[in-house]
Amino acid sequence: MKLKTFLSVVKNGQLFLIHTLVEAARNFHRISFLGSGLSLGALQLLADGPATFDELSAALHIHSSMQDAFLAWLQLGVAVGELSAKGDTYALRGRLVRAIVDPRYDAVAALVEEITCVHSLAIRESSERLRSGRPFTLADHDSHVIARSSRVVEPLIHEVMERLVPTRGPFRLFEIGCGSAVTLCHLAKRNPELTALGLELQESAAALAAKNVERAQCSDRVSIETGDIRQRSPDEPFDLATLHQNIYYFPVSERTDLLRHVRTFLKPGGKLVVTSLCQGGGTSTQALDLWSAMTRGSGRLPGHEELTAQMKEAGLTAVEAAHLIPGESFWSFVGTS
Repeated sequence: MKLKTFLSVVKNGQLFLIHTLVEAARNFHRISFLGSGLSLGALQLLADGPATFDELSAALHIHSSMQDAFLAWLQLGVAVGELSAKGDTYALRGRLVRAIVDPRYDAVAALVEEITCVHSLAIRESSERLRSGRPFTLADHDSHVIARSSRVVEPLIHEVMERLVPTRGPFRLFEIGCGSAVTLCHLAKRNPELTALGLELQESAAALAAKNVERAQCSDRVSIETGDIRQRSPDEPFDLATLHQNIYYFPVSERTDLLRHVRTFLKPGGKLVVTSLCQGGGTSTQALDLWSAMTRGSGRLPGHEELTAQMKEAGLTAVEAAHLIPGESFWSFVGTS
């Protein structure tokens, strides 16, 4: 580039804009690569050690017509710093990629997939859908990925629940939207007399929960069912009901009635626990807010004062709201029937 051309680019501010865009694009390309690598299975394969191009192509069943494209995909991984290449042999390189292929951090891996699939889809298609009035449906999203990613805040939810669930004595727990059922199994192991019901709206999510319950050897005391809580009538009352990270699956206008309905499943003195991301969080929270607001049958994230008021209006007393993560808008709400 000639000096005159360079100076003109600097003077009109274009160089600064390009530099800023390139830096932002690198982060976008990096997270997109990680999400696609998890979905493809390539990163999990490389977790076992370096592999050649031919070994990876064969193991991942890459179509013969897509060999050049697969090579370009691997080179993108090198460019964003998550892979290393020595000749035609590739290996994991980045700290983040090494972490997300570790089974201990599966929730973080799922969060990467949620960002690159769910959040990205909501942002990418927002312009067309906002104009056409065409919302997403729950079928547009991978319930398995969302159930796994929700485990990121699992320790916080366990802390809330352990304060409310005794370690001994008969206790009936109703988890509405039980996700992976890990919390149900955790509490069942803490209290050998606890019995629990987990309810899931989608069959695929219920199947995952039931599989985890069986794996945890809790099937004798923890059952999983598929259904809509709004279509269910109370039977034998529960000591505690929960709505963990799913209040935004219901329209804002219906939330007070929902909470009032859930209250009918409780014994006198029983408690309802709601945990949720609320308005005012970071970019991931705002992306989730966009997704839920754009999904048919769902609604935007609640405000923490708004949800507190809705619980009181539903007839719950002594409602307590607690901010669980400094710097992020994850809250718990506990009310008494």
